[in-house]
Amino acid sequence: MNDITKLVAVNDSIRILQSVRRIAQCVEHHSKRLAVTHNITSPQLVALLAIAEMGPSTLKSIGRAIQLSPSTVVGIVDRLEEKGLVKRERDTRDRRNVFVSVTVAGQLVLANAPSALPNGFGSALGALSEADRQTLVITLEQFASLLEAKIPAEPA
Repeated sequence: MNDITKLVAVNDSIRILQSVRRIAQCVEHHSKRLAVTHNITSPQLVALLAIAEMGPSTLKSIGRAIQLSPSTVVGIVDRLEEKGLVKRERDTRDRRNVFVSVTVAGQLVLANAPSALPNGFGSALGALSEADRQTLVITLEQFASLLEAKIPAEPA
């Protein structure tokens, strides 16, 4: 890589990191607002939506659906259960399996729940052309894959 190419790569990396930080701040701010106004955080709402959509589910399947680790899902489900929004039930045929399902109270929360994303996001996204929305989705998926990539360490 020549010096100009290195400089461009560094500048791109800085812009990417700044954008990721802005996204994280917006999501965190909205989650805190949801907790104050609706007594549920964004991750809890996303998990509750997934459980409602999938029906009674294991913690592992919930984690796969919402892209979170099993330990994180356990914490989220614990808090949802404390609020009476979900319940855990052991499988009658195989007691090792535990299924999580949405309660009536959880269904009520979902019926009145705001978006898990910040206000105005849905309408701003809807204002994009279909092609631009698809490009955004594909780009974000590629970005997530890049972050998850296991790149071997460079030799010293």
